[in-house]
Amino acid sequence: AGGALGDLEAPEPSEQPTLVEEVSDVTAVACGSNHSGFVSGGRLHTFGSNAQQQLGRDGAPSEAAPVLIRAEDGHCPAVLQADFGGYHSAAVTEGGALWTWGWGGSFWSGAGALGHGTSDARPVPTLVERFVEEGQEVRQVVCGFQHTLVLTDQGRLYSTGKGQYGRLGRSELRDELEFEDIEYFDSSNDSILNPVEATQIVKLGAGSNFSAAMSSHGELWIWGRNDYGQLGQGEQAMTSAESAARYPRMIRSLPLEGHRIVDFACGEHHVVALTSSGAIYEWGNRHWLEPHPVSLPSRYDAGLKNLSRVFAGDRVSFALTTDGRLYSWGLRLSGCLAHGPESPEQLFEPVLIAPETFAGQRVVDLAVGRGRCLAVTVE
Repeated sequence: AGGALGDLEAPEPSEQPTLVEEVSDVTAVACGSNHSGFVSGGRLHTFGSNAQQQLGRDGAPSEAAPVLIRAEDGHCPAVLQADFGGYHSAAVTEGGALWTWGWGGSFWSGAGALGHGTSDARPVPTLVERFVEEGQEVRQVVCGFQHTLVLTDQGRLYSTGKGQYGRLGRSELRDELEFEDIEYFDSSNDSILNPVEATQIVKLGAGSNFSAAMSSHGELWIWGRNDYGQLGQGEQAMTSAESAARYPRMIRSLPLEGHRIVDFACGEHHVVALTSSGAIYEWGNRHWLEPHPVSLPSRYDAGLKNLSRVFAGDRVSFALTTDGRLYSWGLRLSGCLAHGPESPEQLFEPVLIAPETFAGQRVVDLAVGRGRCLAVTVE
C-alpha cells in the first residue's frame, strides 16, 4: 500500500499523514521543493506545483497523474528511481537511462539542472543522451535545488547545473549545461579506513546548494555551500556567509574515531548519517557545525535498535528500522514530524512515530522535501 505524509495542496502544514487512496504497489517516492511523485506499476505519477513544467505533464497539478516517458521506438520503460529539485525533475528507467525535465535556466538565475546542453525548458521527460552514447548505465540520480548529480554503473560521478559555491565538485564555480565528470576521486585517495584501494562511491546526496558522496568503506565527502555548517568541517570552516568547498572534502572526524557510515541523507541545509554501530550523527542547520551524535549506538540500552536508513528534509530528520518503525526529530514547523498537534516546537532526538499513524503498517520507504513528505507502507 502507498501512504503519504502531508497534503501538499493544504494551505496549512498537515500534522498527520493522510493515506493516498487507490494507490498501491509503490516502489519509489520523490519530493522536491514544490512537487512530489511516486512510482506505481513502473510508471511515475507527479503532483504539486507545475509552474516550471516540473511535473512533466499537463492536467490538474494537485492530483497525482502519470507522466509519459517514451523512447523513440515507442517503448515506455519502467521507472526505477526518481528525484526532484527546485524546478526540475529526473528519473532513471530500466536499463539505466536518465530522463530530465522542467526549468532549463535563465540569464539572471543561471543554468538549470537538466544536462541537455541548452537552457531550454523541457515540458516532458527528455532522454539525456550522453550516458547512452557512452554505454554507461545510471545507477542513481539526486537533485539539489538547482543542480543534479549522477552515479553510473562504472562508479563515475557527474554533475550539471548551477556552479555557485562549488556544488558541482569540479573546483570551479561556473555553471554547466551538460553533465561533466567529477574527477576528484580519480586523482585523490584521502581515505582513512581504506587508504590502499581506489575510492568506490556507492551513494550520492544533494542538499539545496551542496552535494555529498559515500564510499563503499563508509566514508563521506561533502562539497558546496557551508553557510549552515552543512559541510561538517567545524567552526573554523565557517569564516563567512560565503563559506564553501569547491571540491569534495571528507568528514574526517567519524573515520578517525573508527566510525563507518552505512547510510546518510542530505536535507536542505543539514546532513544526517547512520553508522555501523547504529548511532546517528547530524550536522548543519546552524545548530551543529561538525558531526554530533543524536542517538547512542544500538548496543546501549538507550540506543535505537535495528536502524537501517536515514532521511532528511527541511529542518527535519528521520530514521527507519528494519521492522518498519519510523523515528523523527527536528522542527514542528517543518510540517513533517508526524507527532500530532501536541508535539513540542522542536525535538532534539529521535522520537518514535506512533504505529497507528500509519494504521499499524510497516514503513518501508520515505521521501522528504521542503515542507512535504511521502511514506510507503506495507501491511
